[in-house]
Amino acid sequence: MSDWNPRCVVVGAGTVGASCAWHLKRRGAQVTLIDSELPGMSTSYGNAGCISPSHVIPFSYPGVGWKVPGWLFDPLGPLKIRWQDLPRLVPWLWRFWRSGTAAGVMRAARAQKALMDRVVTDFDQVLSAIGASDMRRAMGVIVVYDRREHFEAERWQFELLEQLDFEWEYLSPAELRIMVPALDVGTGMAIYLPDWQHVLSPAGVTARIAEACFGAGGEWLQDRVRSVRATEQGVTVGTEGGRELRAEYLVIAAGVWSNALARQLDYTVPVNPKRGYHSMIAQPGVELDYPIESGSRRFVMTPMAEGLRLAGTAEFAALDAPPDYRRARVLREHAQRYLPGIRFEGVTEWMGQRPMTPDSIPIISGSPGHRNVFYAFGHGHYGLTQGPTTGDIITRLVFGEEPGLDLSPYRFDRFHKS
Repeated sequence: MSDWNPRCVVVGAGTVGASCAWHLKRRGAQVTLIDSELPGMSTSYGNAGCISPSHVIPFSYPGVGWKVPGWLFDPLGPLKIRWQDLPRLVPWLWRFWRSGTAAGVMRAARAQKALMDRVVTDFDQVLSAIGASDMRRAMGVIVVYDRREHFEAERWQFELLEQLDFEWEYLSPAELRIMVPALDVGTGMAIYLPDWQHVLSPAGVTARIAEACFGAGGEWLQDRVRSVRATEQGVTVGTEGGRELRAEYLVIAAGVWSNALARQLDYTVPVNPKRGYHSMIAQPGVELDYPIESGSRRFVMTPMAEGLRLAGTAEFAALDAPPDYRRARVLREHAQRYLPGIRFEGVTEWMGQRPMTPDSIPIISGSPGHRNVFYAFGHGHYGLTQGPTTGDIITRLVFGEEPGLDLSPYRFDRFHKS
């Protein structure tokens, strides 16, 4: 613990924000964590629960544009665009498409790998420190394809993983039957990635991290942030409830809502919601030990403490657009394809707003114009995976230390250079 005890406000109580608050408090900072929702109850609540170090391939890559029409016109497809919101989405989608070059893929993959090389160790250290190691399972993940040609179309991704020193292996039908007796891939095939882990409750893990911060003296404020100001003397945060918080440092880790705060500091970042849905099945009637990812249907089935979670799909819509829970029901149709014995008893549905950058690289950075403001958002699908690592990096920056890796790929202002 440091002898220096700076006053810090962290906006956003998802896994990233809670991890920032915990790391700062552990180093001796005076910390206030603020969010309109309880810790872990917004976007972090409903994700697939996977810690996925080898997921380094960006979502825009050469050839993906040719797949989009088929996905959009398939009622069971993994992608939906809310057409009435398209005019607002076009600038972001244009940047997304432009990033999908061969060079862009390598740039994003290497940037993600630099973070992912740390995530398992950093996650383990946090869970061990807060006494929550029992909430994690280190089983790897099984990736299934309905047809061999689906895998062949993505073989280049697995070859790139090999180049980046990630391990994967084919599973024979016999091996797959032993590992997951309930799973039926028909004439398809399966791959095993050993480096993945999963948690039994993403919301529970996030809440435990936040509670550890509060237990050490951190402050919790449930309120909506309406204004942020920064000067050389410090930062001021105003809330919907009329509170005015003054601090030496501000960390903005509010996911898709971060951009509204950044704009008040005269910066705009192209972060767009990429909505995901889940169906949570309390009594599925089947048992899985491993998370199962469908490479063909773009969703994940994860065993959790409260049942089986089916999570995935991508929906591009305005931030304030109403949910379309047909997307959650599609996930149940997919699950029935792979798990013939599944029962849908005690089903709940959910929608969350993943904060996506066009290049699939998160923003982990100081502010270019304010020495006392730091940004930690845009993690997309990987807020759970990269939360503890991001919290450590941001804390090092606040304390004026080397972050442990080159942060230029994650700079807040990188989008203003093109």
